[in-house]
Formats: sequence, C-alpha cells, structure tokens
Amino acid sequence: MARGRHPTRIHIAPPNEQAAAKYLFRWPGIDLHREPHRFPALTSPDLFGNDRPLEIDFGCGTGMLACGRARQFPDVNLLGIDLSQKPLYCAIRDAGALNLDNVKFVRGNFNEMLPLLRPNTVAAAFYLLPNPPQDYHKERANARRRNFLQAVYNALVPCGRFFFASDSKAFFGCIRKILQSDLHYEILNLESAGWDLCTYYWRVWEGQGRKVEGCAVGKKACP
Repeated sequence: MARGRHPTRIHIAPPNEQAAAKYLFRWPGIDLHREPHRFPALTSPDLFGNDRPLEIDFGCGTGMLACGRARQFPDVNLLGIDLSQKPLYCAIRDAGALNLDNVKFVRGNFNEMLPLLRPNTVAAAFYLLPNPPQDYHKERANARRRNFLQAVYNALVPCGRFFFASDSKAFFGCIRKILQSDLHYEILNLESAGWDLCTYYWRVWEGQGRKVEGCAVGKKACP
C-alpha cells in the first residue's frame, strides 16, 4: 500500500461469492510458512491455466496498476498481492466491472510466498510506493529485502524487468543499492524499459510536492 492510505477508512462491501471465487485467493501466512506445498505456484499455468506471460504487482493496494495493465494487455496475466483486505475488495470490484479474465489477487504476505515463485516464469514485477520503513539502515531488515529481490530476480524470465518507486529518498537509495551492488540486476534507462506506471498516489504525492523516485532493472541473462 502507498503511504497515506488507511485501509480501514475504505468503505466497500465484500465481493459476492462468484466474484471472490473468480478473482481472490486468501492465503494465511502461518499456512504459507508451515506448508507452502499446499499452495499453487505463482505461475500462469498454476493460477490461470494458460501459458501467457505473467506480471506480479507486490503490494498492489486497490489494484489500479494490475487492472489497468490487464485491460491494456489482454494477452498477459496480472497477479496482485496485498495484505490489506479492503483495498483488494476495491480491486475485485474494478476487475469485475471491466470483466477482466486475466487478473487475480492474493491476500497475504508476499514475503511468505517467495517459495512459490518458480525460475524464469515472471515477465515483469512491480513494487511501487510501499510504506517507507524506518529500518532501512539495519542489516537484518535489509537481508530480508535482499532475499525478496533475489527471489524476484530468479523468477524473472531472461530480460524480465523489475520496477521500483518510493517517495522516501533514503529507502529508494537502500533498495537501489541492493539491486545494483549486491545482486545481478542491470540498471535500465526508464524510457527504454517502458516506464509508464504513474499511479493515482504517485500523482497525489507529486501534487503535494513530494518527490517520487523510480528505477527499472532487468535480468542480465539475455539470450
């Protein structure tokens, strides 16, 4: 979720049974931690029943990016993951209104889902405007972030791309350092990487004079 979002303030009814069955998975963290083999892999065949390219939005919030890209790219599957329930209800509402068949959402902690990623199966991944933490200078916390970013790298297809943005200069620098110095990502030019991901909150923050910094990186193993 983007900073400034308060999920408990969202007034929205839960999706009906049909919409929930079509669009929503609920994966409790304790079960993911203890029995990850019970859950489907984060791949197009396992979640969508087809071989279309898969994009994953980590911390998808209300699903604006996922639904927008699913509508723009009907031959691509979009998976949004978020821990907050009400924003996902908004995402399901919008996906249903657009009659999308290529988007799904998971309620759960994406860090617990990393064992469900498979090598060379994700075309693109997004981590945009997460709540900036206060522990970006602590090695233990950064080891956890490094593990996440390494897992995403392994899951990307050759030349797959990962997009990150933050309105916290310190947190942006922390993640960029891990991407560029500690792992094997290649820093890309935003324009050449197809960077066109300005979300609602991005515009809100910039309208308030809050600078948003973003970067695009790619998997180096290009054929």
